[in-house]
Amino acid sequence: MMPVSTRLTLLVLALPVFFIVTVFVVGFYFYRESFDASAFSTAVSSLLSAILVILLVWERLRDSLSKKLEYLHKNFLFKLCSDFSRPNLFWTQDEIKRLRSNLEKYGKFMVLRLYPRNFLNKIDEFLSLHGEFFKRYMEIEELAKRQIEKPVDMHRDLLQYCIGLKPDYVSDYTTETKQKYEETAQKIIKENPQLVSEAKEFLEKTRRLDKQVFDELEDFLTSNNLRLEEETSSTRW
Repeated sequence: MMPVSTRLTLLVLALPVFFIVTVFVVGFYFYRESFDASAFSTAVSSLLSAILVILLVWERLRDSLSKKLEYLHKNFLFKLCSDFSRPNLFWTQDEIKRLRSNLEKYGKFMVLRLYPRNFLNKIDEFLSLHGEFFKRYMEIEELAKRQIEKPVDMHRDLLQYCIGLKPDYVSDYTTETKQKYEETAQKIIKENPQLVSEAKEFLEKTRRLDKQVFDELEDFLTSNNLRLEEETSSTRW
């Protein structure tokens, strides 16, 4: 992935300088006979002055871009990277929605996007898929609560495991508790096979897209020399 600073250099420095030099060379070629030493010296001086102005503008913009990237990284990009690297798919994604909205609002510098291409659209797709999964998962939880004696103390990770949703972690429970939750899960699967099947399907799609979004964001941060891990006290001093 091309770093943002490189794109800025092409946009503000390389292309304008190339255009100016090309115009100068073409103009000199066609009108060389009318150029005397004084006119040629003046033209060269003007050319160098124009290039110097562009260099100064490019340097100021590069500094501004660096500060903007640091701001976005600190407030939005790194948090998004953390959320997608350790997603809690069995809960709401309000934080990702907030970060996505702020990134859309603040994530541009001139005409440059300071995030991967089509990144916002992929986040929207992720949120849509997760919303479909989460709606079905909430229905499964409600069905389980009707069968569990103390639904307030319901072990969600065990329910997810027994229903076949493959949670990232399951605590250690007694054999009796596991058996009760297995029986509850089997009843839900038997009575609502379509609901469980759709929940599994949307969860799998959500996980695949989550990994894709994370990989793209990780590549963007790496190519722009932005950190991927939490800043420790040793790196701050």
